[in-house]
Order: sequence, then C-alpha cells, then structure tokens
Amino acid sequence: MSKKLFSQHAKEEADVNEDYSKAAIPLSKTKPDLVNGIPLSGEDYLLVVRQQAKQCAQTVVAERPKNVKKVQLPPHLQMLLQDNTSISTVEHASEVWRKGYGVVFKSYQSYMQKQRNCMPTTRKELNSINEAYSILYSNGENECSITDFAPSLTQHDILRLLKYHCQWLKLHDNIDLKCKWIFSLLVYLDPVLTSSNMTILRELSRECGKLRSELSETHEAPLNTIITIIAVAFGQADLL
Repeated sequence: MSKKLFSQHAKEEADVNEDYSKAAIPLSKTKPDLVNGIPLSGEDYLLVVRQQAKQCAQTVVAERPKNVKKVQLPPHLQMLLQDNTSISTVEHASEVWRKGYGVVFKSYQSYMQKQRNCMPTTRKELNSINEAYSILYSNGENECSITDFAPSLTQHDILRLLKYHCQWLKLHDNIDLKCKWIFSLLVYLDPVLTSSNMTILRELSRECGKLRSELSETHEAPLNTIITIIAVAFGQADLL
C-alpha cells in the first residue's frame, strides 16, 4: 500500500469511526465483506470484531472497597503460604499447622503407597529387635537406605519397627534420625488398622510427647511432626 493510499484510507476510517484511525493494525476498508455472515478475510474479521466491540458497554473500573472482608484460608493453604524459615517450634504444634500438615501428609502418603504397589516386596521379615536396630542404625544416617528399605517392608514388619521405636526413643540418642525412620514407616503404613495396632501408634505418640518435654528445643520439630501425623492422619487427635 502506498503512503498516499494509506493516508486516504486512514481518513475514511476516521470519518466512520475515529477509533479505527488509532488502531494498532490499520485496515484498508471500512465495511467487511461477508458471505452468510462469515468474514472473507482476516481484515474483514477484524472489522467485524471492532464493530461488535463498539456496541459493547465500556469497561468501568470499580473503586477499591473501603472495607475488605477477610477470608479464612483452609489450614493447609495457611501453612503453605507461611515462610518455613520463620516458623518456630511453638508454631509447629499450633492447630493451624497440625491441620495443614495433616492434609499434605495424607496426600503424600496416598501417592507413595500407590508407587509402592509397583515395587517387589521380597525382603525377609525381621527376626529380633537387635537385628532390626543393626539394620536401621549400624551405618549411621543413611537417607538412601531409608527410601529403599521402608517401601520393601511388609505391614507386619512396619508395625514391629514402630513398636521397637517406642523403646529406642527412650535411649535419648539420634532423635532426628529415628524420627526420619518413623516418618518413613508411617508413610507406608496402611491407615486402616486394628485396635491393637493402633495401640502401638498411641504409645509411640506418648513417647514422643515425653521426649518433647525432656529434651531441648532442637528436637521439638521432628517430634511434633510424628505426633501430628499420628493425631491427624491416623485419627488419634485426643493425644494432642
């Protein structure tokens, strides 16, 4: 399109609709060519859109309300929006934190147990508490062995190890590592339990509660995590 022709069309568009002359994409016609109401070209389509937009009401920006209603977010969203680096051990035991963490743990537990169904469980059952302690803690902190070992355990062995941890926690050593093992065992523990099996979890929660009151604050976070999982994910909230 020549410069002169462009200026002529711009003037014609301005006579019909002044907005066309200010458009980001100038057009060479003022009326669209339609066949059965369908634009023939992209240019015709743009003309139709502009004509329809002209008939719409102008957008009005509402004023900001003077009084903003505060909406209470679900607990798990409140927890996720917090800066984890600023959460104290006291906040870890708060009701908001417990409910929020419980929702996240249940989702993680469900996912990991589905993945576990695809893994072969050929590991032989544990025979004694000494054998179990040697397998779990003879090499110190080895997170790789935790992730590999826990999914391969049967439900019977998971419950047995949780019961053993009720005794091992009384030794007051390696608390953080033991809490990691307990966490992994709880992830792969079937949430549907008999009353006798639930007794093991309740005893474990009570033991964590005792340690929390006896040890320094550095161990409160992992202990609170175990207590929260048993209370929320396994329905033992009366222990809080």
